Parts: sequence; structure tokens; C-alpha cells
Amino acid sequence: MVKKNIIFAVLFLIFFINIHSQTPSYYHYTSSDGLASSTVYDIIQDKDGFMWFATANGISKFDGNHFATFRTKDGLNSNSIISLLEGKNGELYIGNFEKGINLFKNGKIENYCSEIDGISLVISYLILDTSKKNEHKIIAYNGWGDINLINETASGKLNTKVINGLPVYINKLEKLANGDLMALTTVGLYDFKAESLSKLNIEGLPETSVFCLANGNDGSYFIGTQGTIYQLKNKVIIGTYKIDLAANNDVIAILSDKNRNIWFSTRNSGFHMIPNGSNKIIDIGSKLGLQNTLVNKYFEDNEGNIWVSTFGKGVFCINNLYLKSYNENDGLHNNNIYSIAKDSSGKLILGTFNGVSILENGKFDQIKNEYNKPFSEYIYSINNSNNEFFVCGSFLKNEISTISYKDIKFHLFNGLSFCKLSNGLFLFGGRTNSISLQNELNYDQNQAVQVHIFGEDRSTNRINQIFEDSEKTIWIGTGLGLCKASVLLDKVGKLTLKKTFFKSNPILNSKINAIIQDNDNHIWIAGEKGIVSYNLKNNAISSYVTIGDQDLSSSTSLVSDKKNRIWVGNMKGLYLVDGNTIKYFNRQTGLPSDEVYSLFYDQEKNQLAIGSSGGITFLDIDLFDNAVLPQLQVKIISVKAGDSIYTNYNHLVFEPEQRNVSINFKALNFSSSGSVMYQYKLDGTKWKDIHDDFLNFLSLKNGNYNLLIRAKSQNSYWSNPAQISFEVKPRFTETIWFKFLMLLIVALVSSLMVAWHARIQQRKTRKKLKLNQRINDLKHQALSAMMNPHFIFNSLNSVQYLINSNRNEEANDYIAIMAKLIRKNLETAGSGFILLSEEINRLKLYLNLEKLRFQERFSYEIITGNDIDLNTLMIPNMILQPFVENALWHGIINSGVKGLLTISFSFENVEIDGEICKSLMIKVTDNGIGIIEARKHKKADHISKGIQIIEERLRLLSEKMELPQPIMIDDLSNQNNNSHGTEVIISLPPPLYQIIVKE
Repeated sequence: MVKKNIIFAVLFLIFFINIHSQTPSYYHYTSSDGLASSTVYDIIQDKDGFMWFATANGISKFDGNHFATFRTKDGLNSNSIISLLEGKNGELYIGNFEKGINLFKNGKIENYCSEIDGISLVISYLILDTSKKNEHKIIAYNGWGDINLINETASGKLNTKVINGLPVYINKLEKLANGDLMALTTVGLYDFKAESLSKLNIEGLPETSVFCLANGNDGSYFIGTQGTIYQLKNKVIIGTYKIDLAANNDVIAILSDKNRNIWFSTRNSGFHMIPNGSNKIIDIGSKLGLQNTLVNKYFEDNEGNIWVSTFGKGVFCINNLYLKSYNENDGLHNNNIYSIAKDSSGKLILGTFNGVSILENGKFDQIKNEYNKPFSEYIYSINNSNNEFFVCGSFLKNEISTISYKDIKFHLFNGLSFCKLSNGLFLFGGRTNSISLQNELNYDQNQAVQVHIFGEDRSTNRINQIFEDSEKTIWIGTGLGLCKASVLLDKVGKLTLKKTFFKSNPILNSKINAIIQDNDNHIWIAGEKGIVSYNLKNNAISSYVTIGDQDLSSSTSLVSDKKNRIWVGNMKGLYLVDGNTIKYFNRQTGLPSDEVYSLFYDQEKNQLAIGSSGGITFLDIDLFDNAVLPQLQVKIISVKAGDSIYTNYNHLVFEPEQRNVSINFKALNFSSSGSVMYQYKLDGTKWKDIHDDFLNFLSLKNGNYNLLIRAKSQNSYWSNPAQISFEVKPRFTETIWFKFLMLLIVALVSSLMVAWHARIQQRKTRKKLKLNQRINDLKHQALSAMMNPHFIFNSLNSVQYLINSNRNEEANDYIAIMAKLIRKNLETAGSGFILLSEEINRLKLYLNLEKLRFQERFSYEIITGNDIDLNTLMIPNMILQPFVENALWHGIINSGVKGLLTISFSFENVEIDGEICKSLMIKVTDNGIGIIEARKHKKADHISKGIQIIEERLRLLSEKMELPQPIMIDDLSNQNNNSHGTEVIISLPPPLYQIIVKE
């Protein structure tokens, strides 16, 4: 373990000696960010991980994103808060400068102790005395003043005591790691035990004013004095650090972090750091603009972040200590770094948007031209070959310029890429789809061989990188894709390239930006669509557009480290690819910019240099690998249901009206708070992503709910989920009793509905039976009407007349026709519908019988349309004869002229209820006296019984089938004064006629 710590210390020392003027990764918070005041006196972290700040204008609680501020309106005795202390049970004691102590407990602030013996309690510091387990004693004191002891009994009563330390003047009381109290006085160190002070006589420690104390990790502690920091252990000085920085070298604040670095401040002179194992003082404050600022306190949180509170400039959180950056404020000539190289003496060569910069011992310089002016050209790439540097840039001269800088030789030329092959051949990449091959370093185009890469013509295709692998294969990355090549001599002995392309691979057939070889003989290629690994042993290609949930498109640069991990520079940040796992770095994790242009791996230091649009950043890989990512823990902050807020989250039961539930939660991560992501799962559903630290559930149904919430930061795993269970009580309408009551009501209503429906059906059935009975009655009446007594009587008289006149043959014919007619009527009497052919035959029998009877006083014709099939069309039975008989007896016979009776059948399109229906039109037309004249000759009480029966029957059929009335009777004189007679039109829509489908 000792050996490991020594190695770690040496690594840390080497790192910081070379970057003593770099800027660390940090966050800065002031009152404009929500902090109560930019003057911060004290910092603590409570047992739940939240940061608390005592300020000149109240106190602030911080969760990494938001400040919650408390002032006198919230219960503080005053807004000038100078000290904070967490009690044994998580309660917070708040030291007011002139108005005593407040207690913050269970979300409420109340006065705890504002005076002792009638004298107002003036406080600079609070400390908890834990020397006795069963005692709760707070020590409140003011520098150079009395020590106030406040002992709280089990019943809550406060017993107080005042100790006067004179003649010793106490600067501060501090607690050692073992719980002992130490008094820092103007004349050295004192033990504070049994409520008394005793001088510590430590060899080598002068009687000097001691201002601050910090515990170390090994049982030692550091004290800050006038011009010196002492490290002590077991009352022996084991280390001394001389401080000679300004006119006043009083060390007034100090911290030893978990990496054993010493952070300290001198009065009104910012803050500094001494790396572990070194005496070198690093000025951190000047990089943060704090060179003349009073630092009040340092605090290291449980993530290893260093918090610095200042007078008037807020609070700083220095995080991700494995990262340090340079930018233009540190002397860098341009923040855009496109290429990085290193010479044999350790100087870094940086290709920027504004020439070439040299970084040596924390200071920047630029190489200059022959006129002693810095180059200002855009630098695309810098290649190191045997400590000679080939610089490709946007130089105007079409020649190679060679200059020296401190024994470093630079060759500068206009171009995009360069490679010196192992056989000594020089390759220059340009913008026009070609590379130039030269045996000597010159720009004589007559001696160079131009080889086109894609095709054989000049075109706009940039050659971004040329790389030679360990097998002497040349890899050429262009704007159109990757080319694998080898140098050959053609038939005439001229240099040329044998080329291979990868057109089937989307990544390799698009813009390529970087090519490297790792320790396992894999070629790695980065481009605009992702990265690719090419195995030189078996030519296997592995493409990576994404790894995990990280998008690797727009990759710009590559390096591999000593563990053979691949670092990928990208326009979205920096990625570390380790097998199938990936880590992601961006501004939220300490980089100055998300746009990474270039990378360089320093194997000697195990350090990564990152060139971006924000300058150059150094990542100490050893420190990064040894850093322990904090395990996130989701904490439920508050639960609100309806108008009620809950602080106890066990057995939550909400009333029926509390259907809207809001839950606030937080997973603390101060080093990269913006990278925290959350997921939740409600009652066994899938995990759902959320981007806020709260959940709102609206209009929840009644029942029991189980909610899980988990979190992860940018490069961590998902945390263990926080669980909260709650119940929403049902409304009465949602209870089982209400459902049972509703079931009873539904059953009762259903029974009533069934009974009512049964009665309705019975009524319908009776009505239907009555209707059918009436129709049957009408059928019999129609049959009787067809054989009306007048007809039979007249027919028999006609037969008697023929017999008496010895016209026996005519009498026989008459009787035969009459018998056929009666038989047909009897045969079809039970049918609702009959074929039209049968109806016409029956009409002919009747009309022929009447012709014999009336001595040919009329003639008739029966007309059927071309679209009528007599053998398939069926019409209602017994509906035509009464109309025909009526036409003869009341129309034609009374006219005194030979009559003509016309019966026609045809189909016509008729509109019924807005729809066109194909209806059968039956017309019975005579040339008699007309219906109007016939009514004049009728007796007043005469009723045409046959027609009345037919009309009623068709009406009943129409009502039954919900159709309009089908019979219309018109006097022809209404149509034309010269016409006489009657026309009966019977319109039968589809339900009143049928068509037999022939098989």
C-alpha cells in the first residue's frame, strides 16, 4: 500500500509540475445563480448529501442544480449567517453573527439559543463536542472571545456555561480526526479538554499565531501559521511548507484532500495548492480571478470535489481533478487546436487556427517566419518523423519552408496531410484527389509523381490523412472514403500505387478523418459516419456507428493508450472505447468544449492531450482510472397529493379527492450534475425515461401503487432504485358496496326492461296475429267478392236463357268456363302471391265469360312489358279482378258504346323515401263513363265491396312492410277534356312483388 501511494504521489507530482499554470475544471456559483449571497462564510454537506452554505444574506441548500434559500422570513434570527453545524440526528444548527443559534429540523426553522445569562450570543464558529457519547454539547464561540458551552438534556432543556480563555486569545477551535478538540491561539496550539485549555509543547513549533487546521488521511493534521504550514502527527512535526507569496503570508484556510494535496489560502491573496509529495506551490486562484480575494473555507465533499467559499465572489466547485486546461487566457494563441505533437525534450507542438504554438514548462510561444513574425496560417496537421516536424497548413508559397526553433526543425508547406514512409519516400496529400510521391524532400513538381486516388482525374477530394502501418501498407483517408494502397513501380519504372477501396462499407465509403494502429495490430479509422476496426491478421472489419447509446458519427481523431483502449475525438465530445463499453466526456464532465478536433497520447506520462475549440486539455489517465465514480442514490424530496405535502413517505394513504400526485426526487452529483438521467417504473411497467427530477401523476385511479425511480450519471451504471408505495382511497362510487348496489339496480332495471319488452313483444305478436287473421279474412272475402251473388245470379240466368233457346252448345261452353274460373279461384285462395301468368289466365277466363254474357259488347287486351317474365314474376293474389269487374259494370256497360278494357304490366323506376325503386306498374284502363260520372249513378249507400277489400288488404300489406299506399284511381277526363273513362294504377314496389329465381 505504501509503495502504491508513493507511485501515485510521484505521478501526481509529475502531472502538476508540468501544468502549474493550467486551469482546473470547476463550477462557479454566485447570487445570480440563486445562492443567497456571493459572500459565503461556511460550507457543510449533510448526511443526505446536500450542500449547505452560510452567507451574508441567509443560508442556501444546494442539490447540484437548484438553490433553496432561507432567510428571516423563514424563521432565521438574522440573515447574517456565519457558521453551520449538523447534529447527531441530521438536524442543522445555524450560527447567526450577532443573534445566537437557530435550529433547522423537520423542515422548520426555530430559535435554539439567542442569549446566555441575558447577554446576546455572538458567534463566529460552531462545533459539536462528541467526546461523550450520551451528551449533546455544542460549542459556540467568537474569535478572541468567550467559549459558550450549550448542553441539551434528553428533555430538551439547555444548560449553558461560559468559559473565558484569557490570557490566551483563541483564533479557532478545531476537532481532530480522533475527536479531540484543539484550540488554535495566538501563541500556538492548546488542548481543550474537560472545559479547560492546556498548552501543547511541540518541538520545532514556535509560539506563533495558528489560524487554521486540517486533518490528513493518515492521522496527521496540518496547521496554517504566519508564513508556514506544519504537518504534525502524535505531537511531532513531520513536514514543513514555507509560504512566501505576498506581503501577508498568514495561512488562514487549509484543506488536505483525499489525494493528500494541500489547499490553502493566505489573507486576501486567493488560494493555492501543494501537490502530494511536492513542495511546489501552484497558484489556482489567479486562474479563477481570485488572486486578491479572501477565501473563507475549503470543503471536500463525498465525491472528492473541492468547494471554495469566498468573500464577495461566491463559491467554487473544483471537480474532475484529472482534467486541467489551457486556453487563450493562459497565453495560448488560439483556442482551436487541430493537431498535437511532442518533441524529444517534452515540448508540445500545437497546430492551431492561427499558426503553430509551442508549450514548454507551462508557457506558450509561437514559431516565426524569416521576418521574425509568427505564422498565422491554418494548420491542418503536424507529423513527427525522427524529431523533425512536418507542418501541413494553408501556406501561400508552393514550396517547403524549413525553420528551426530551439533545435527543433520544422518543415512547413501548403497541404492537408503528410507521411514519410519507412523506405524514405515522402507522401503529400492535397485537395484535388491526389497525393504526391517524392524520393526527396522538395516541392519540385517535375520530380514528384502525382497519383489520383478515386478515379484517374483531378477532382475536389481532400486527402485528410496518410498513414503507414507496421506491415508497410499505406492507408489514405479522403473526403470520399478510405483507400488501402501499396507502392509499386509501373512498367516504365515509375512510382505508382496499387489501390483497394471499401465501397460496400458505409463508414469507409464516406469522409475519413483519422487513422491509427493499436497494440493488437488493429487499424482504427474514424470518419463522419462512425469508426471502424480493421484486423491486419485476418482482414476482418468491425464497424461502429454506435456503442451502447452513444453516437460515434462525426468522429475526428483517435489514439490508443497503454491498456489498448481507444480514445475517440468527436464533434460531440470525447469517447473512451474499452471493448464493448464506452465512456463519454463533454462540457458537463469538465471539457472546455464539446468539439474535439485532435488527440495526442503521451505514453511516458500516461496522459492524454485533447485539442478542441476551447483550447487544450490534459487528462491524467492514472488519476482518471483511480477516481471512484460516486454511487448515485435517488432521494425522495417531497410528495404532494392534492393540496397536502408529505415528508414521511411510509404507508402513504391519500383521500379519494387526492388524485393528482407530485413527487420530487434528486440524485446528487455535483461534479457533473447536468448529466444525471432518471427512469421510473410504476406498478411493474417498463422503465420510462424522464428528463426532470419530478413526476406528476394526474387523475390516478383508486388502488395501491408501487413506484421505483433510478438514476445514472454520464459514465455510471444505473443506481439502486428508490421505492415509494402509496394508496389512493376509492370514492364511494368506486367501492365494492357501490358496485354491488349498482349491480342490484342494474339487475332490477334489467328485469323490468325484460318484462316490459316481453309485454311489448306480446302486443306485437297479438297485433301481428290479428293482422294475419284480418288478411286471411280479406282473402276469403276477396274470394267471395270474386264470386259475388250478382255475377252468379246473372250467369245462371244466362245459362237458363241459352238452354231455353236450345243453344245447348253455348250453354255448355258457358258452364265449362264458369267452372274453370271457380276452380282456379278455389285453387289459389290460400296463396299470398301467385304467378302473373296464372293471374292473367284467370282474368281471361273471367273476361271471356263476361263477353259471352254481354254479347260481345266490349273487347279487352292484356299488355306485358318486354322486361316481364310471366313465369317468374309473382304478385299478391286476388287483387285485380275486382278492379276489372268494376271497370266493366260501372264504366263500359253503362256507356252505351262498345267498350275497350286494357290491362298492362310494366316495370318503372319510382322514388320511395328518397331512393329509386324498380316497381311493377299495373294499369286497368277503360273507355267507359269515368269514375266521376259513375259515382253519380251509384246509390248513396252503395259500397264496392271487392275494391274496398283489395284496398284494405294492400294497405295492410303496405303498413306491414312500411311502404306508401300503392293504389291510385284517376278519371281520364282530368287529363284531357276529349277523353273519358277511368284508369286504375296499382304500384307494387319490390316487397309487394316477387321474382322466382330459376335453378
